[in-house]
Amino acid sequence: MDRNNRSHKPKGTPEGGRYEAKNTGAAPDDVAAPTPVTDDGHARFVSLMEGHYGRLLELEERDVRHRTTRRWAAAFDRWRAGHADEAGAFVARRRDPISSDREAAAFMLARRDLQRERDPEFGELDRWVDAEIERLRQEPKPSKKHVDAIDAFERHRRRHPDEIRAYEEKRGKEISGTREAAAYMLAKARQLNEQVRRDNMLALADEKEWDALGERIAEGDGVGQYSRALAGRYGLDPERERILLEDTDAHMGEEADPGTAARGMDRRYRLAARLLGNID
Repeated sequence: MDRNNRSHKPKGTPEGGRYEAKNTGAAPDDVAAPTPVTDDGHARFVSLMEGHYGRLLELEERDVRHRTTRRWAAAFDRWRAGHADEAGAFVARRRDPISSDREAAAFMLARRDLQRERDPEFGELDRWVDAEIERLRQEPKPSKKHVDAIDAFERHRRRHPDEIRAYEEKRGKEISGTREAAAYMLAKARQLNEQVRRDNMLALADEKEWDALGERIAEGDGVGQYSRALAGRYGLDPERERILLEDTDAHMGEEADPGTAARGMDRRYRLAARLLGNID
């Protein structure tokens, strides 16, 4: 049987794995009739899906077991059981069923991309989870940090089940396996550390500790972190923040010291917010 053919009957769908846009009156309970779609983001979604379809095809040429495709296709089957209307509406608008494992996987990955765009905090965390999964995959054997993160995830899931469910709902895929569990906790710790660093930057600015702040933004992506923190404080959208950051990068070398640069960034971002009416 062709694993990339969804005309077989996946678990939980007695009438088969294809979503048809017509003749849905006799469909089983878990396959609801399609509902109208008015979301203008449909074309964007299809574009994302096509991009993932091509990347999955390239991955499959290197991995005969098609592990990535199979994992996300299985996630589609599980997700579809609780989101029949959404999946059916997509098929109705596209006028073509999701007819292969590769398409099912591409659908879920495109949906995840949109969730990342709509919720930047989730997007940041989810990208770090993927990065940690890949890093842990390269380990010759699980490190102590890896094992400790697995234990931490089990405790965290018991204490914060709603948080885990919300993350899995947005990702469209359950956290399965010890590597994904460890990756989630490591990514979560990294996100918290970044938030602390950003808040510390603003605290230093509030206290006018410009020299200390200048030293911090001179390290790594410090300028970018400070830029995002200022944009958040002054209500500047990502496009305006990008323009201001480009202007900052262009003038960084002209400042006498990093402290002066830090003070100048705060002044420019605050002025932009005042001109836009975000602050008085």
